[in-house]
Order: sequence, then structure tokens, then C-alpha cells
Amino acid sequence: MQYPQLYKQFKKHIDLSLEAYLDLEKRLIKKTIKKKEYLIEEGKIAKYLPFIEKGLLVNYRFDSDAHTHVIQIGYTGNWLGDLFSFFNNSPTHFNIQAFKETDLLLINRETYEYISEKYPIYEKYYRIGIQNAYSQVLKRIYNIHSQSAKKRYQALIENIPTILDDIPHYMIASYLGVKPQSLSRIRNQ
Repeated sequence: MQYPQLYKQFKKHIDLSLEAYLDLEKRLIKKTIKKKEYLIEEGKIAKYLPFIEKGLLVNYRFDSDAHTHVIQIGYTGNWLGDLFSFFNNSPTHFNIQAFKETDLLLINRETYEYISEKYPIYEKYYRIGIQNAYSQVLKRIYNIHSQSAKKRYQALIENIPTILDDIPHYMIASYLGVKPQSLSRIRNQ
């Protein structure tokens, strides 16, 4: 087994046999992207489901006034991609960029179809994953409206302790739903 962290991620949610995992593992595409390199840019079609073996990705987009809106931050041991673009073969509205050198394990469409058909347990995993992603989005929206910015900041630092060193502060502020000046005040407290 080359990627025990990925196997552990699957095992958190499903009873995946080693045989089924190893069949997937040999089909994975390993890719390293450098700091500031894009995994995907707005307008392109997501061709992969990316698992972050090591590193940090940020999913963001620009509004009509060129303001950055950070949608998701993914770090080691997590998935981060555009599921809508991948599953619908449609252009993404997002940019997904590495903010430190990032090692990825990629599942392309052909591999996804193969493993889902041969091992239906993967369908269950991705269903659970999509449900969890939806729940996380709702929780994030709820927290933006109900928690203080300081609490949201503290939770982010607990989850990703090095984030202040890795991502520009204006992007952290965007993710938290505050202005950069407010983030500075929070950090000073």
C-alpha cells in the first residue's frame, strides 16, 4: 500500500476491502503542484477528483469588481475539487490554487466510473462525501451568520495551524467573511 492516508480516509466512512482499495490505488494519478500553481482555473472543466496527500489548496473566485471570494480551504488528508464540474462535465466557476507545494492523488473520470461499477461501496463513499460537503457548506454559512469572527478565526487556526504563514491574509479574511482590517484586529487580540 503506497498511500495509507487515503485508505484511512476511505475507512472512516465505509468498510472498504484492501483488494478494492489496491485496485483503485494502482489507477491513481500522482501529481505535485508548486506553490501558486493552479489545479484548475475558472472556465475549465474539472477532470479529476483530487485528494490532498500533503499540502494546501484554496478554492476561490473573483466577483465583477475583482474582489476575491474564498469558498473552501483544503489541507492534507482532505478532498478539494469542483464536484459539479467533474460530474457534469461543465466549466468551473472557481480557481483552485496551491499555496504551498502540494502532493495530490487524482481520480479521473474513467477510474471513477470503473471503481464505482466494480465496487459499489465507492458509490456509498462518494454519496457520504457529498452529503458531508453539503453539511459543511451549510455549517459554514450558519457560522458566518451566528458566530463571531473571532470564533471563526480560532476554529480555522485550530484546523490549519500554519495557515497564517501559507495564505495571504486578505484571502483568510475573505474565507472568514470579514474585511482584512478586521482580521488584523482579531489577530492582535
